[in-house]
Amino acid sequence: MATATLTSSPVLTLSDTPELNALHYWWEIRQADPETASAYGDGAPQSFAELLARVDTGQYLFYLASHMESVVGAMWLHDIVREHDGTPYAGWLGTYVLPDHRGRHTTQEMWALAHKALTALGIRHIYIAAHHANTRAQAVAERHLGFHRVGVCPAFMRCEDIPTDFLILCMHKEDRAEAWALAHARASMQLLAQGSCILQSQSWSYRHVREAGEISTRLSA
Repeated sequence: MATATLTSSPVLTLSDTPELNALHYWWEIRQADPETASAYGDGAPQSFAELLARVDTGQYLFYLASHMESVVGAMWLHDIVREHDGTPYAGWLGTYVLPDHRGRHTTQEMWALAHKALTALGIRHIYIAAHHANTRAQAVAERHLGFHRVGVCPAFMRCEDIPTDFLILCMHKEDRAEAWALAHARASMQLLAQGSCILQSQSWSYRHVREAGEISTRLSA
């Protein structure tokens, strides 16, 4: 089991092989949260079994965080971009912190551990998509995680069957063009899939970006 531990206070433990009961506890709270539908879109897992399938098949690189054996949240990489030989090198970051643990720099501490674990796997480029109206998530990504704003991608994903704009952010400033290309590629694939779960469930390769059609990479400074 690969586990990373943060030694500052509060002490968090991040595990990529969490106990099933702990993972189910996190899932039930996330699904009961009214903000979940708009935060993750229609392509997110709709059942616990579907979540487990994505984790088990490597479509998600999933890490559950706990403090003193109590679940506090999770981070996962999805829509993973792979080299031609299948090696992952980039992906999109998902986060959910339980309501009782928000406002305590929990997300920042989780990211410190997750970043370390993902780097050890060879992940070099990480992106975030935040609902255009979720200013709290945007602020956390920029101020606490150190991500850089790229721009708003129109109709990036469907939320409750409505094409919705999302703000795109990247971990490194030099990744802005790639982040923009991948965002438009994901949006294009979702349009082709007509809102099915194919977008969130597939693993990306660099070829997907190039085959997604004409993509504008002109970014504002």
